[in-house]
Amino acid sequence: MVSSILIGGCAEYGPYHGNISGEPLNSVRGPSDGRYKFAFIEFGDQGSALDTSQRAAAINVIRQAQRPLLFVYIHGWMNDANSGDVCRFEHFIDMISRLPEVTQGNINVIGVYIAWRGKNLTVPGLDLLTFWNRKLAGGDVAAQNSCLATINELALAAREPGKKVHHCVLMGHSFGGLVLSNTISHSILDASSTGARNASPWDMAVAFNAADNSIGTRQLMSELEYLYKYDSTRGAYVGRTPGAEEGAVIKEDRPFLIVLQSENDQATGKFFPIGQGLANTVNLHYHWDRVPVPGGGGKKVSEREFQTHTPGNDKYLVNFKVVPLGEATPPEGLNTNENRAFEANLLHNVRGRTFLTSERNDGHEKPFCRGPDYNPDETRPPTGKEEWRRWEFVYSGNARVPCWIVRVPKDIIWGHGGLWSDNSVAMFAALYRMHFPLNAEGQPCPFSTGSRPQGPRHLKNEPGQTALTGTTRVSAR
Repeated sequence: MVSSILIGGCAEYGPYHGNISGEPLNSVRGPSDGRYKFAFIEFGDQGSALDTSQRAAAINVIRQAQRPLLFVYIHGWMNDANSGDVCRFEHFIDMISRLPEVTQGNINVIGVYIAWRGKNLTVPGLDLLTFWNRKLAGGDVAAQNSCLATINELALAAREPGKKVHHCVLMGHSFGGLVLSNTISHSILDASSTGARNASPWDMAVAFNAADNSIGTRQLMSELEYLYKYDSTRGAYVGRTPGAEEGAVIKEDRPFLIVLQSENDQATGKFFPIGQGLANTVNLHYHWDRVPVPGGGGKKVSEREFQTHTPGNDKYLVNFKVVPLGEATPPEGLNTNENRAFEANLLHNVRGRTFLTSERNDGHEKPFCRGPDYNPDETRPPTGKEEWRRWEFVYSGNARVPCWIVRVPKDIIWGHGGLWSDNSVAMFAALYRMHFPLNAEGQPCPFSTGSRPQGPRHLKNEPGQTALTGTTRVSAR
């Protein structure tokens, strides 16, 4: 009886949006007026593409765009290519496409939904038992070649010669944050056999409530600390090599990776450490090395600390927090009716790392997107309960490197799945504007490329750091 329930409750295998001869573009959709395009790329449990034509179709859409603004999203646990997360991401893409900056600039907004089987049981209650199984699957997707190759090819297509404007933003949630962080960390520190380091083709990467241990993040932050030092007078991360070229200067507000962590996310904050501890006991894992803490001045702690905590819940890694600054008033000149702080944060350059929210985080979005279908012709009414508040991203200690691990109040992101709340999306808009500021005429500034600093081989290693060899290349942020 139990086995029949489990078999009957298994999630569907195979691509939900596969392309066939009669429908060669079944994996691409969008509104009739063409204001945005939305594409699917689906992967299996071992990280293999389920339909290689999906990637080709998405890349073709990007190549045809003269001014591509590309958002690539990797979903998390309990979601797939046929869940409500599809609708929520497409709604986000639709909101972007309606902004005056986009419509007046003839920007081609493109969303790519990278899907995998974030759930493999559909029986209510029993699906909660899939947490560790799906975590392993997410790790496999990140570890194999196809996902990184796909992300790189999508981003490279967006910045092909001849593009008048191009931006590529990567987003991941939960186990999707695991996939994103693990995948692009190798790209950030991508050393070739000659020691050269290559430019990452994507421009911005944000993980929400990443459901992975902190071992890889600690290593990434340690390597970045070795390559960079923080210069408070310039408000930037500067290559440690004396006389480092200008391209080795990374503006503080444009880190390579941002991890946003809700303060009341019980899935990663409470249950993740319990589950990791149980797994260690079952696997008789009792020996742990002592490893240096990034920014700790040589301090070392047991690596168990990082294996049993996610990055956003590790006291040794969190280096930013969002703090409230009180009530605020809405700025003039807003055109949108829904989530007006989203537009407000994009309307002007961010000053002092402050941003606005305009709604109560009371779950008013829940009646929408109960399934994968989205109606681009339907607009959501205003809540009528606006509550304008101002917030600030504040450095809170630990390693000051171009990787932000940010604690976020529940008023902005509620729990594990609150990334698509109005306030969370408004906060994301501020991060976007920090990465892509406006010029004096109120137009997006051109995005240039530069080089990452050479590893300071001739300098004495600081406590807790290990030497890297060769030169590095990266986009100047």
